[in-house]
Amino acid sequence: MSDPRLALTRRDVVQQLRAVDAAPSSGPFRVGLEQEWHTYCVTNLDRHVHPDEVLAVAGEAVSLPFGSTVTVEPGGQVELATPPLDPWWTGVEALRVDGGVLREALARAGIATVASGIDLFRDPVRTLRQPRYDAMEAYFDRTGGAGRRMMAGSASIQVNIDHGPDVATMDRRWQLAHHIGPALAAAFACSPDREHRGTRLGIWEAIDRTRAGPALASGSLQDDWPAYVLDAHLMLLHDDRGRCRPMDVALRFGDWVEEGIAGRRPTFDDLTYHCTTLFPPVRPRGWLELRWLDALPAGLAEVAIAAVVAVLVDDHATECAAHACRPVSDAWADAAVHGPRHPGLAQAASATLRAAAEALDRVPQTQRLAELVDDALQRWPARGRCPADDLEDRLRRGAGVADLADPPGEAVEWS
Repeated sequence: MSDPRLALTRRDVVQQLRAVDAAPSSGPFRVGLEQEWHTYCVTNLDRHVHPDEVLAVAGEAVSLPFGSTVTVEPGGQVELATPPLDPWWTGVEALRVDGGVLREALARAGIATVASGIDLFRDPVRTLRQPRYDAMEAYFDRTGGAGRRMMAGSASIQVNIDHGPDVATMDRRWQLAHHIGPALAAAFACSPDREHRGTRLGIWEAIDRTRAGPALASGSLQDDWPAYVLDAHLMLLHDDRGRCRPMDVALRFGDWVEEGIAGRRPTFDDLTYHCTTLFPPVRPRGWLELRWLDALPAGLAEVAIAAVVAVLVDDHATECAAHACRPVSDAWADAAVHGPRHPGLAQAASATLRAAAEALDRVPQTQRLAELVDDALQRWPARGRCPADDLEDRLRRGAGVADLADPPGEAVEWS
């Protein structure tokens, strides 16, 4: 095992990332899911709930049946993360069941949970104080307010899928996870503002592109990821005592490797830490993190997840989705601004969801999800709409936190 304290060469960086982050998976195919919700104190909706309040409730709640974990994001958003599960649809069930238990416990404690890509009712306020987040906020604030809003005012769904047993499968999933991203992010956009259907995706577009832009380049994960990591700007310098200092000059990680900073060169620990400050829409960590879906209401979240996984694991759906999404595979900005109002994105999303529904229908355990994916197709991209449009309609009619909060079970009304 390499000494984590030794200074790195560029070759060390490439070899380490290929061996750890960008290597084929072993064992059965598994999927893990993460969902975030904005939290509100029902007796004072303007107050930002403190992380300790959320974690105290989660700690006192009945143990989550599937063993999911609960954490809190910098703005008080609660996050539930399922374990990686096989078969993959068990992960969807885990999110449904454990999410319901968590939301019910929070509701009993007077904390409402709303699933949308951005906080619809409050300006972002960071309630979690840690050296890492203090330094991140200072780094982001130098280039505008997008970073602060991302940290404290956004919420998402993250789909974590295994790379696959060999390089060919891994690269195919790496490419497809990017190619379907704009179309499906548009189809399930759920964060409206005056300029966007998917404001959360728009926020990422406004952040340092060396760390938030897509990492796909050649199509080879083992080439693309090391190149991206080396080219990304260094955000923080941290030490063994947990102290963090934001960088005040633009310096790429590769420059640090070659030139050092005040005589210090990065170690394996620094490389690992640097990778945690990179936020591309698809990030490899020994598995693929798909980070481009807005948080969605209970029930709809599971539908979007099922559609994403189906096209990544079913060979025929993969082929159909790749063909349909190729013309808009780089249209991240259009997906954020227009959603399925963009004709090309609507067409690609419709074809991809159709392929996903057909794939789900071929597996007895997921046939009910197939019906729901088809319903989502007809409800939104086939009509040039997305959940953000329905959410905007509800807000226009006066809906508030109580109306939009996720119940312990599935949300009955999405529109």
